[in-house]
Amino acid sequence: MSAIALDYDELEKTGNAAADEEQIARRAPLLDRNGRLLASTMQTWEVYVHPRESLGAGGVSADDLEKLGDVFPQLNLIEMRRHLNEGKRKFAWIARKASPDQWRRARDLGIIGVYAKPREDRVYPAGRVVSHIVGGVDVDNIGVAGVEAALNERISRPDRRDTPVHLSVDLRVQTALHRTLLAAKSEFAAPGAAGLVMDVRTGELIAMVSLPDFDPNDRPPAPATIEQQARSPIFNKVTQGAFELGSIFKLLTAATALESGAATLETPLDATRPIRRGGFPIDDFLGKYRWMSLREMVQHSSNIAAVRVTELIGPERQQAYLENFGLGERVPAIGVPQGELSKGQLPVKWGPAESATVSYGHGISVSPLHYVTALASVVNYGCRVTPTLLKVDKAATDKECDRVVSSATSEKIRGLMRLVAETTSGRNANIPGYDIGGKTGTAYQVNPNGGYNTDKRLNSFVALWPTTKPQYLMLISLDDPKLLDETRRNPLAGLTAAPTAGRALERIAPLLGMIPNDRFNETADFFEWPGDRG
Repeated sequence: MSAIALDYDELEKTGNAAADEEQIARRAPLLDRNGRLLASTMQTWEVYVHPRESLGAGGVSADDLEKLGDVFPQLNLIEMRRHLNEGKRKFAWIARKASPDQWRRARDLGIIGVYAKPREDRVYPAGRVVSHIVGGVDVDNIGVAGVEAALNERISRPDRRDTPVHLSVDLRVQTALHRTLLAAKSEFAAPGAAGLVMDVRTGELIAMVSLPDFDPNDRPPAPATIEQQARSPIFNKVTQGAFELGSIFKLLTAATALESGAATLETPLDATRPIRRGGFPIDDFLGKYRWMSLREMVQHSSNIAAVRVTELIGPERQQAYLENFGLGERVPAIGVPQGELSKGQLPVKWGPAESATVSYGHGISVSPLHYVTALASVVNYGCRVTPTLLKVDKAATDKECDRVVSSATSEKIRGLMRLVAETTSGRNANIPGYDIGGKTGTAYQVNPNGGYNTDKRLNSFVALWPTTKPQYLMLISLDDPKLLDETRRNPLAGLTAAPTAGRALERIAPLLGMIPNDRFNETADFFEWPGDRG
């Protein structure tokens, strides 16, 4: 850290007051749902020098200055030497956040004019694994992102500073998802990835990962421009992103058709040939080119059949249902700052072309959290879900159902997801014994200059388990993955996002207390490894 000049009067007004215990910005600890430490506060030191005092005592030798640089590697020695030799400034920073050991070593050098004042700083033992969840604080210990910002008032209240805040996150599941996505990012040469796990019964976010990420103990600066924002590691793809997610949207199209009465699972749909809507061709990647039912539309992921279903629904009803799913506004997520929640981008008008493309997840941009919240409300027996990063008392969750769809529609959608996992593109995520349901989505990425970039994809897989007794929903998204196996196959979601989801499920399901053969361990909220409880 380079030496920063600051008027001594400012130090007198703001710095010395901070040494008073009442002025130190202490914050409550953050714990995961099982009591593991995610954020804490430790005493550090702000180290500074009075150059005039040092110069008056004979100055600082080159040897002592080099030793000071050894203690503080980020110190700009050239700048500091100039301050000390000139003696013009009353005050200059040496380090804003020094450890107790660093201050002890600096003090023991015996350099006249070097002082320190205590402060308390936030530390995050899990580091980048939980970066987008915890967010971070500024130099004054005020939350600037993530839970630290969303719950800043609660965390920093004087009467609550010693009361831990329990988050919904399970650090073991978070770590498993983080490692799985890091491996997939490398395997498929993807510039980015995102994933989350939600308890559909409570809306609790059990895990949330966005890559690239950062170390909250050394949070990078905010991007200077909007163009840089989406490429910044502090950008949370799960909550801030707005993406066209592709064919995973066909589950919401099917739910709308079933709930509105526009179609049944067996309604015949003409998918015999490509069609045009609004002057644009619409085709299937692996088309069956035959009549198929609504059930088969989801099973085989037919764009053509999805358009036919939407035409039975009608644009007005389609828009009304998607808005009721919460896709046209910010998700009311607890524990996420408003500034980190993107607003869903629905079509400005709902003509035939817009209605058609939305049916298979194009022409509508939402965040992964948007989509998971909407689908969770559908599969949770049709009862609306509110996402939260705070741990929920399950004993207090018995409340009246805010119905989004009927329980009958919910059961049918879960059945469709199970069908996909068993028979078509979701088979690479179908871990035996867990009754997994899913849906793939391969979407061309939007070209900033208009249209789509057919060389870049966003691949997603949404997984629900178990489908007979819905408990957890997971979404995996990979940014522009590639298959590097020299087969020249198209890097579809079934070959990238689905197997990634399968690997994550193998790691995560046991941690959530689930055992194979579709039997859930009702005796515990989570699987306890030896030593977990101390």
